[in-house]
Amino acid sequence: MRIAFVSGQSQWWRKQRLAAKYLKMRLEGVIYPDVYCLALMLSDKFDFLVEDEKVSSGKYDLILAELQGSDAQLRYLEALVAAGEPPVAVIPGPPAILSRDLDDAKLRRVKRILREARHVWAYSAELKTFCDGLIGDERAVVIPWPYDVAATQKLASTRAELDARGSAPRKILVQAPISFHDVAQNHPFVLKGVLLDLWEELPEELRANISFHTFVYNATDLEKYEALGFAEGLPFVLERKRGYRSFVRFLGECSGVINLTSGSILGRITFLAAALGRPGIFSDNSRLNERLYPESCVPMFDTVRLRELVRAMLVAAAGGEVDRRLLPSSGAAAEIGDFTANRARLREILGA
Repeated sequence: MRIAFVSGQSQWWRKQRLAAKYLKMRLEGVIYPDVYCLALMLSDKFDFLVEDEKVSSGKYDLILAELQGSDAQLRYLEALVAAGEPPVAVIPGPPAILSRDLDDAKLRRVKRILREARHVWAYSAELKTFCDGLIGDERAVVIPWPYDVAATQKLASTRAELDARGSAPRKILVQAPISFHDVAQNHPFVLKGVLLDLWEELPEELRANISFHTFVYNATDLEKYEALGFAEGLPFVLERKRGYRSFVRFLGECSGVINLTSGSILGRITFLAAALGRPGIFSDNSRLNERLYPESCVPMFDTVRLRELVRAMLVAAAGGEVDRRLLPSSGAAAEIGDFTANRARLREILGA
């Protein structure tokens, strides 16, 4: 298929930089679990469009676009949908982010786009419910995401390499990325209260074997991370920003992952952790989270259960062991990350 993806960029050079990133990815055989890689489930290559770029008649068989809240993107997407050819598949982003910037005029555009686009694709049942309710009709279809368990495992360190490190401090990844504000807020101080109490309970010899690691979401979160003293009293390491390959390798080195997020989420960190067999504690606000970690999902503010699970993770990690309650379902990870099956299913949905 001849496919184009609305890049969300308004400048040609930014579009070219994005295209170069995905060309490099294809040459390396890497599949990112992101929205742009949906195009690679349908074709071996695709073009990026800048906002307001003219599309010649017959040039493409399908245009994909992530539905965002900017004026320029909504105007362009509305025009593409109204033209009717080539057909447009719209992929709405998380409801909290999509609705953040809406005003009355933007809301009307969003509803018109969702009603008139040839395809409306949702990454989860929760997002489908949001979209269908917004337009008053069942139009959205839940699609498989470009998860690839084999490719993820290929990028990461092997278990044998991890075990060979012996007494090296055990890394616990906490809130990736950490956010103190806006719609991405993941309430880190609720988790910190639990971490700090349990840390003080641990014997000194066990503390020496654990370090906590996190990443900031953006510059505002970096400022708040430093100003609010989030890391005080705990052995936190603020990691540098990493590319996808480097991040997956880092995740493979971790002895545990704790990620509690608010809102309707895609769950990419959860999938990566499960694909690598990492012990994890995740919020229960995603069906994917619950499938991958059926025994260690926790409601956002259930601090009693959270305390129990975090204690189990820290004690096991400090001793170089694993609490089996925290392990992912390998069967669910293999099913969710079957890229060949995901690609076949997406093509089937498009054909229907």
